[in-house]
Amino acid sequence: MYRCGACAEADFSYHSCHHRACPRCGGAGAAEWTARQVARLLPVPYFFVTCTVPEEVHNLFFTAAARALQTVAAQPRHLGAELGLIGVLHTWGRQLQHHPHLHFIVPGGGLAPDGRWRAARRPDWLLPLDAVAAAVRAGMDEALRHAAPDLHAQVPARVWREGWWVHGQPAGTGKNVVHYLARYVRRTAITDERIVAADDARVTFCHTDTATPARKECTLDAAEFMRRYLQHVPPPGQHRVRYFGWLHPAARARRLKVETLLAVVIVVKEKMPEPPRWHQRCPHCGAFALVKTGALARAPPAWARRENRR
Repeated sequence: MYRCGACAEADFSYHSCHHRACPRCGGAGAAEWTARQVARLLPVPYFFVTCTVPEEVHNLFFTAAARALQTVAAQPRHLGAELGLIGVLHTWGRQLQHHPHLHFIVPGGGLAPDGRWRAARRPDWLLPLDAVAAAVRAGMDEALRHAAPDLHAQVPARVWREGWWVHGQPAGTGKNVVHYLARYVRRTAITDERIVAADDARVTFCHTDTATPARKECTLDAAEFMRRYLQHVPPPGQHRVRYFGWLHPAARARRLKVETLLAVVIVVKEKMPEPPRWHQRCPHCGAFALVKTGALARAPPAWARRENRR
């Protein structure tokens, strides 16, 4: 049990387990990732690109999507340069359904073969997205055919014609996109704050309707809730964030080349202050002022959690 020193409201908090899929344990990690990425943003316009594929061919998604963007960008009639990409895997919809797609943060330009920086032609346009979608489809077809020919043979022919979608939009300096994607980096599917009620039989949680901005509630049997949640827990060795092109950790020399070409001022910063302890953040006023006042032998009752949110 906690009480806020700023607004005097009460709050309940579960113990943390430090698992990367735990809804309680990702706040500090997400804050650190956000600060690191914001500090590395370049003084160029950024783009936010989202790729989806049909449900039947989710494997090999990361590599094929990144390769498709690089293939189209390398063509002289488009950009003629190598991109730097930060990709974030997002697997869930608003009701915890399985909906894998990739978000990419892409600087508006690339490193040309002659070692020069080649900027995007317009600040609101990077690449022809229809060409990127076609390249993703062709890359996935080839990769699956090579890696698992038996599985490839089971994919219906219509899958290679429908459901391949790439969306892109200008993202300004890129800072807002980094903050948006941070919520997917260290947390999985749902947070404690969205759970309205729970018992041994059912779980009720709130979500925003996709078609309208209306806030709704969804009630699932406990087993179905656990099934939906656990399908978004990444297996050991799978990463939600990957880096490609000259933003790859192994491409440090090319990254420094880009920073030099763009005249980025590299400042040696003092040791960063310790990030705030996210479990002390008050859900009512936002202040990091929660003070532990006691402990319960079990989780707070559902009525108390609902009353506390009002």
